[in-house]
Amino acid sequence: MEQATSGPNPLCEVGRTHPRDRHRMKPVEGQSGVWECSRHDMLATIVDKERADALDRGDPFPMHDGREGVVVRHGDERGGGVLLYYRYEG
Repeated sequence: MEQATSGPNPLCEVGRTHPRDRHRMKPVEGQSGVWECSRHDMLATIVDKERADALDRGDPFPMHDGREGVVVRHGDERGGGVLLYYRYEG
């Protein structure tokens, strides 16, 4: 699935649940459809709904740079898929 980047940068997952820390993620340079929050060491990308449904918090998730990551949570529907928050493993 080609990752869509239309619309504003997504909100950081932490900001979604803690309104006083509400802020947007920044695009990862050189990566289409990948956003990062350096404040909370978190990334986000869009995956198709079937893949999102198959992933739970803590499941392995391949990072955009080839390292291993883990799923943090699912976000809103966006660009024909579901926003998936993840972070580096460890």
